[in-house]
Parts: sequence; structure tokens; C-alpha cells
Amino acid sequence: MTAVIVRRVLVVVLALAFAGLGEVAPAQASLMVALDLNQLVAHADHIVITDVVSVQSAWDAKHEGIVSTIQLNVVESWKGPATPQSRITVVQPGGTVDDITMVVFGMTQFHPGERSLIFLRGRVTAASVVGMAQGKRALFREATTGRWMADGPDRSGALFVRPDAATPAAAAAATENALRRRALDDLHQDIRAMMKAGR
Repeated sequence: MTAVIVRRVLVVVLALAFAGLGEVAPAQASLMVALDLNQLVAHADHIVITDVVSVQSAWDAKHEGIVSTIQLNVVESWKGPATPQSRITVVQPGGTVDDITMVVFGMTQFHPGERSLIFLRGRVTAASVVGMAQGKRALFREATTGRWMADGPDRSGALFVRPDAATPAAAAAATENALRRRALDDLHQDIRAMMKAGR
């Protein structure tokens, strides 16, 4: 992880390294393995629909980095012990304090009032998002049908790769499928089936 300060903005670039990819170091993006829905479900301790209550950022204890604490109100719980109207706290690097902003490329962003489907791991008092930006799907109502839709994850600041794919074309197709927009009911049905199968 490297950090630079430019115009009072602290930028952190995370590059997730794994075998076989050679040297890949994008200037303003994090390299991450694309997770499919099975992997997101398997790695998550909590799968919840939440509303963001608040986002607060502060320097860490050593004053070396900025950490954001996000309070989430649970609307629905699909996996894990959280119940509707309970709270989950997400803690992650990045945020703004005074005139200094620390950006972690590939990390999901939270905004008060937004509703999302989130895959989380860890305790409800200090959870983290599975797969960085991949584990958060913004929700919105489709204008024509009124159905709730789950958007794909925010791809800004991230380069997704699939080292397990046989060809670049297969990798691109698998990644696109994992990141696509879907109807929330269909997504819930698939997640229930995966959990029932013990995946």
C-alpha cells in the first residue's frame, strides 16, 4: 500500500497481489479478484439491506491515516444474527477530516440516507464489506415497474480480474455477470438457494 499527498488530499492505493499476474500497478486503481455471488455469500457473516444513518471520519490513534465509521440501520436480514431495526457499524479506511481526504481506491463509499444490499464480515460493532466495493449494491426502484433493483457495485477505482478463468474472454464474461444489475427479488431467491445448499 502506497500513500501520497497531493493538494492536501491523501491518496492510498491498494494493490491486491496474487500469483501469476505479474506486475500490475495502476496509478489510481486497486487490483482485485472479481467475486461471484457464491463467493460473496460464502465469505459474508451478514447479508443485509440497510439504510445509512451516519458517516463519521477521524484520524487513527497514530494520526497516520483516516478511518470512517458508518452506522447502518438494518431493514432486512438475509444472513446472520442482525434483526430489522438493529444497528451494524462498518469501520473502514478512508474519509475526510477538515481539508484532508484519504481515498482508498476500490473501497466502497457510504452516504447518509442511501439504501443498499451489503455483504459484511466481522462483528456487528466493527464489520467490513466483503470484497471492498463488490460487497455493496445500491438499491433503487425501477421507474416502469416499481420493483426494487440491485445495482452492480461501484467500479470506479477498481480493476477486476479472474485468474481462475481459462481465457480472457471467459474472464470478462464471468466478471460482467458477477457485477451486473439485477432485480432484488431474483437476487434474494438465488442467495437463499445458495445458503440452503450450504455454499
